[in-house]
Amino acid sequence: MSKRRRDRQPNLPPEAFSAPAALQPEVNGATLATAATAKRTATATAAAPAVVDWEKEYGEVLGDLRRTFIIFTALVLAMVALSFVIN
Repeated sequence: MSKRRRDRQPNLPPEAFSAPAALQPEVNGATLATAATAKRTATATAAAPAVVDWEKEYGEVLGDLRRTFIIFTALVLAMVALSFVIN
């Protein structure tokens, strides 16, 4: 029997739970939804860099992939060599 989770959250964005703009209270002449949307847009615009240096961002990942490929190649060569020894 599976466990029931009582604290489940629906898979909906937070905007789905907000009241229509006409029913929201105003803060400094703007509704809360408008202020939240403006803040989110400003944050998204400021966070997006114009040029991404892929070597800087993924340098460690590329090094790990290179190391993994070397180990893979060594193991395949060892298996091929052992197949000749066994036969």
